[in-house]
Amino acid sequence: MDRDRRLCAWTCCLLLGLASQAQAREAQPCAPHLLDAVARQLGHSGWVEPTYDVPGPFPAVACKPWPDDRGQTVIAMAYLDPGDTAVEGERHPHLLLAKVDSRSGKLLERHDSEFEEDAAVAVGSDSLWLDTARYRLSPTVRAFGVVFHSVARGASCPDAGFDNLLTLVVPAGDGKLRPVLSTYLDQWRTLKGSVCSAEPGFEQEVSQLTLALGPGRTNGFADLIVTSRVGDGETEDGKPLRTVKRTLRYDGRRYPLEEYSDFWHRP
Repeated sequence: MDRDRRLCAWTCCLLLGLASQAQAREAQPCAPHLLDAVARQLGHSGWVEPTYDVPGPFPAVACKPWPDDRGQTVIAMAYLDPGDTAVEGERHPHLLLAKVDSRSGKLLERHDSEFEEDAAVAVGSDSLWLDTARYRLSPTVRAFGVVFHSVARGASCPDAGFDNLLTLVVPAGDGKLRPVLSTYLDQWRTLKGSVCSAEPGFEQEVSQLTLALGPGRTNGFADLIVTSRVGDGETEDGKPLRTVKRTLRYDGRRYPLEEYSDFWHRP
């Protein structure tokens, strides 16, 4: 495959993957009264939902009713400090993941973190998506997660890549949430050659992860089955070349899986 065709195939694979994710993920808008209430609790005011053209004081937000209690809403929000006027790619956003009262917007449980944007990580209006699948880890604990999609352009000729960082959280008491898993759902790596080279013999692996509850239980929480569907990024029918599974057992604090997983790598 020559250089132009290889770059086209790599780009099409990336765009098709993002398109399929966008189609599969329904919109998760936030009610204005919730945004206003949360903003006031964070020391801000006048927040409106961001768009591509008008990011506002916070670049991204998503809201979804909590399946176990419609009186609660889960919310994920990336927001900036007042006066942070840096351009995209150079900002220092805060990330709030929380449960709120659906009527008053009062924060009930929350997890706060922050990060620095760079060439590989940047937040846009569609960067956050809430995952409220049935992650019932115990009879009394149901986890939920947020998927972070970066809008950064990244390197022009990379040897590997990653996107869609899933973070699962559980109640930690005292109005807090804590993460028990954080991993990239989509990764790819070069095995031979370069995506920007015209030399023949280029090879790559593309992995897409999914999670499911396993039958076992460790330290009080259900085991998780992580499935990687591995392809070459060029197969037209989208069928994986192989499927690799791994069982994650809770160690009392987290599920042991790296952000950049490698269990799916070809030996």
